[in-house]
Amino acid sequence: MNYFVYRFVCDPVKPTTEILISKLAELDFESFMDNETGTDAYVPADVESEEKVKSLLADLEGTISYQREEIPEQNWNARWEADYEPVCVDTTFRVRAPFHESDPAYTHEIIIQPQMSFGTGHHETTWLMLNEMDGLKLKGKSVLDAGSGTGVLAIAAQKLGAGPTLAYDIEEWAYQNTLENVALNHADMEVRKGDASVIGDTTFDIIFANINKNVLLSDLPRFAKALNRGGALLLSGFFQTDVDDLVVAAEAQGLTKESVKTRNDWAVVVLVASR
Repeated sequence: MNYFVYRFVCDPVKPTTEILISKLAELDFESFMDNETGTDAYVPADVESEEKVKSLLADLEGTISYQREEIPEQNWNARWEADYEPVCVDTTFRVRAPFHESDPAYTHEIIIQPQMSFGTGHHETTWLMLNEMDGLKLKGKSVLDAGSGTGVLAIAAQKLGAGPTLAYDIEEWAYQNTLENVALNHADMEVRKGDASVIGDTTFDIIFANINKNVLLSDLPRFAKALNRGGALLLSGFFQTDVDDLVVAAEAQGLTKESVKTRNDWAVVVLVASR
């Protein structure tokens, strides 16, 4: 599959870039690489619509310009290898590609084959999720990675000793990439393709959901139903300004806010099942 890359220049860079990324994610853009002037945003050619992008930009504040380029599929990995650097979360996790050398300074290394999947650790929301894991005491606990992208969160949970683990994503490319990364990391987990309905009647001690705000709001009732009493639901994929909306919706499902942390205007919310 071919992709289009939109190279956006934003003025001011912040918060214009963050708001732009949030909106582009709703237009099926799958990956973003931030830079000093804005972001490069990637979208599959079969769902790309420049008219929708222009309409979106007309509604945003700030000055935003872009250049648009089609990228043949065979060139994608070469582009990633040129730009991709390992991501480190303290000394606990190092997320790297197969072509990077191992580094024994880190407790756990997660190998992610860079494709178009969102979740290589480079985005603030993935980093925030990984940063929360150490305090969760995951050993032996059942885990759900909702909207898994690369599967990085489920794989990280496995590295920390998690028990039965399920990852799912609605996109075929994400499903296949998660399977590939599970094999690369010798993880023992189940991967399903679909939306939140694939959870069925299974319940979990820990649920990770790093998805955009609208999907989170829609799926919150199902997540709450699937969360064991005393279990934790970690939400990310949204801005700090969206926290209150999500917390109110979560409280309506019997969940209690435990903590909120932010990184460059993005947020992670930890919720606990109180019933």
